Amino acid sequence: MSKKLQDKVALVSGSGRGIGREIALKLASEGARVVINDLDADPAQQTVAEIIAAGGQAVACIGSVTEAGFADRFVKTALDTYGGLDIIVNNAGYTWDNVVQKMSDEQWEAMLAVHLTAPFRILRAASAFIREASRREADEDRVVHRKVVNISSTSGVYGNAGQANYAAAKAGINGLTKAMAKEWGRYKVNVNSVAFGLIKPA
Repeated sequence: MSKKLQDKVALVSGSGRGIGREIALKLASEGARVVINDLDADPAQQTVAEIIAAGGQAVACIGSVTEAGFADRFVKTALDTYGGLDIIVNNAGYTWDNVVQKMSDEQWEAMLAVHLTAPFRILRAASAFIREASRREADEDRVVHRKVVNISSTSGVYGNAGQANYAAAKAGINGLTKAMAKEWGRYKVNVNSVAFGLIKPA
């Protein structure tokens, strides 16, 4: 019996640990071939090894999602290794809290960079493949659905004291999600955001 995501190709940023790791493991358990990303090599390779040990397929793409050129490299890893791209999960991120009067420009810009600019760049990098694949599939009279999941936060929906930077970035990802759903609907790409609250560690 084939799995729900058999042979689909997924990018999951920030998937060496935490929520991203669990997302990657779940996708792999359903048959997806996953590109694992983390800032550090060790956790990324550990997630890759766990997926392979369970009979799945995975490869690592190490580096910060905020680095210039990372988005193109991330997408290229999927295309070069597995020949396609079906699922994008923009998960990578962290918090850097402070009340507004004590928040530096660096803190503000860091949150926008990782939580909003990086997902935008990854989606932009994937756009050429998405558009070309959709046109080719339409010419072949095939229907292929693809998915984007952007990880937001309850802070981006309701706000949170001490998180003006993080809340603004996560609210921004919700806006980006809505815009991309309208842009990519024609290509049969379903674009959603998921706003997590506090996650209890396993």
